Amino acid sequence: MVVPALIRFPAVAPLVDRLGRWLRRPRIARAIEDGSGAALTGPGLALVTGPLSR
Repeated sequence: MVVPALIRFPAVAPLVDRLGRWLRRPRIARAIEDGSGAALTGPGLALVTGPLSR
């Protein structure tokens, strides 16, 4: 268990670092925020405008 982890970690760490730097770019971060905002607005509107069940 330990040996595969010791082999895998150095291989994965640079990829995670590169992905993190990419996600922190202003244009990418803004796109993620816009997309998540749009995705959450739909269900929120459905809850607000939906029928009240009792």
